[in-house]
Amino acid sequence: MRNVLKRTFNKKISAAVLTAVMLFVSVFSMSMIADAASFSPRLSAPSSSNKYYYSNLNVFYKYGYGMPNCTAYAYGRAYEILGTEPKLSWNNAEQWYGYNKANGYYKYGQTPKVGAIACWAYSGGGGHVAVVEKIENGVITLSNSAYSGTNFYLSTANVSDPNVGGNSWWNFQGYIYLGDFSGSTSTTQATTKKVTYTTGTYKTNVSTSLNMRSGAGTGYSYVASIPNNVTLNVTKVSTAGGYAWGYTSYNGKTGWVALDYCKFVSAATQPTTAKPTVQPTTAKPTVQPTTAKPTVQSTTAKATQPATTVPATTVQPTTVQPTTAPAADDDESFTIGDVNLDGSVDILDATEISRFAVSSAALSDVQMKLADFNQDGVVNIVDATEIQKIVIKG
Repeated sequence: MRNVLKRTFNKKISAAVLTAVMLFVSVFSMSMIADAASFSPRLSAPSSSNKYYYSNLNVFYKYGYGMPNCTAYAYGRAYEILGTEPKLSWNNAEQWYGYNKANGYYKYGQTPKVGAIACWAYSGGGGHVAVVEKIENGVITLSNSAYSGTNFYLSTANVSDPNVGGNSWWNFQGYIYLGDFSGSTSTTQATTKKVTYTTGTYKTNVSTSLNMRSGAGTGYSYVASIPNNVTLNVTKVSTAGGYAWGYTSYNGKTGWVALDYCKFVSAATQPTTAKPTVQPTTAKPTVQPTTAKPTVQSTTAKATQPATTVPATTVQPTTVQPTTAPAADDDESFTIGDVNLDGSVDILDATEISRFAVSSAALSDVQMKLADFNQDGVVNIVDATEIQKIVIKG
C-alpha cells in the first residue's frame, strides 16, 4: 500500500513540476516576444526626464560622466531597449567590445542588426559607441552622442562600409547584439520603407545649421553653412558615403548638401523666400570658451566608476602649438588649431573638426581659419588627425 501511495505521490509531484516548467517557458517566451515587438527606433533626442539617460540608473550619469558622452548615451539606450540593466562595460568606449567578448554577456559579430551597439577604437587611443536604429535600402542609421559635443545626433553608413561611417582614424571592432529584434513590428516596417530622394524643393531640418560642400561627400571642402528651415531648390541628386546629396544654391554659392537632413517639400522648385538667420559677417564671433567637463576623475569615486571616453593622454591640454597664429579679427588673434577658442590646442579642437567633417556641426569664419591646421585650404579629418598626433606626442 505504501509503494502504491508513493508512486501516486511521485506522479503528482512530477506532473506539478512539469506544469510549472511549461508555464515558466511559456511566460518567458511571451516575454521575449513582447520585448522584440516593443522595439522602436530612436530618431530624436531623449528628454531630460528620461530615467535611462538622466538618473542614477545610468552608471555614467551617476559617476559624473553623463551626456553628452557616447558611453552614457549607448548605456542608457541599451537600458531603454532591454528594460533591465545592461551588462555592458563601465569603462571607455574602446573597451566595450572586448569586455563583452571576454565575458560572453551578449552575442557579437560584424553584421549590422537593429538594436545592436556598434563599437570603434581610435588609432591614437579612445573610441566611440553608437546604436543601430534602422537598416533600410542598404543604409544603416545609428544614434549617437559625442563627448563635449552633441547630446544626440544621427549618423548613417552603407551596409557595405567596413568602418560603418567612422572617420579614417577610427577602427571598427564589431557589433554587440542586445537581442533579436528582427520580428519587431516597427523594425519590419522600417526595413521595408523605401526612401527615394529626387530633385525638387526641400527645407533644411537641423538643430543648428547644415554644411554645403563642394562635392557630394563629407570629404569635399566646406562652402557655406545653411540655417534651419531654409528653402532649397535641388537640381541634381547623388549618393555617397551612405548619404543622399542634393546640388543646390544658397546666398550666391552653389554646392552639395546631405538631403538626409532636409524635408522634402515638392517635386517642383519654388522661390527661396526664407531669409538666412546667420549673423552679419562683420559681427565678432560668438563662440564662447568651451565648458566641457574636466576629464579628471574625483579621488573619492568608487573604483568601478566608468572612465570618460576621452583618451587619458588628453587630461591636460597640450602645450605644443603651431608656429603661426593668424588674426581672427581686427582686435585679437588665436593659435591655429584652437578651434573652440579656449587658448589651448587639444583633443577638444580635434573633436570639433571631426564633427564638422561629418556635417554634424558648423564653424564660424574665424573657426574655419583656425581649423585648417595643415594650411592646405581645406578643413577636413586630416586636420583633426594632425592635432591628435601632436596631442599624443605631447
